Amino acid sequence: MDEYNNNHDSFFYRHPVLKHLLYGLLALIGAFLAFYVVTDWYFKSMLDPVNQMKRMDRAIERRDRQMEKAFKKAFKGTERLQERANHVIRLEQTYGEYKILVDLIPLNNSEKNVEVNTDGNILTVRAMGMHGIGDKKSIVEFTQSYMFGDDVDLSKLKKERKGDMYIITIPVE
Repeated sequence: MDEYNNNHDSFFYRHPVLKHLLYGLLALIGAFLAFYVVTDWYFKSMLDPVNQMKRMDRAIERRDRQMEKAFKKAFKGTERLQERANHVIRLEQTYGEYKILVDLIPLNNSEKNVEVNTDGNILTVRAMGMHGIGDKKSIVEFTQSYMFGDDVDLSKLKKERKGDMYIITIPVE
């Protein structure tokens, strides 16, 4: 019995290369098993229908938030444009007449940049101006249409310039 307990007589002591090979093989098997277990968990979670539905729900929610943000941004720009258009072209009703006031300052201060067209009882005012310095130029264009009742005769409209304003006066009969 003393022979087997003696370190000098053990198998691995007599064959150190086999001892290192066995340790390497055990490490390789352990690494393979660890890799297999982790990969198995990953693929099971990846292929799990409940997990896939949760991931899809999160992706849809994220896309919905992006779309909502884009719509808000687009409509905010539209509201700003409408506000600007209301400052450039606006309609006022007084007793006996309508007045359409066009601010000429954003339109290069020229009444030539304002076009007035009539079609039946619809009046369309189109105003355009160009702004910019050097190569960076931008065109500003506003179009506003108004539909009047039978009590308005658009053939009797008058156009005049007063200071920085272009005034279109439409009498009411």
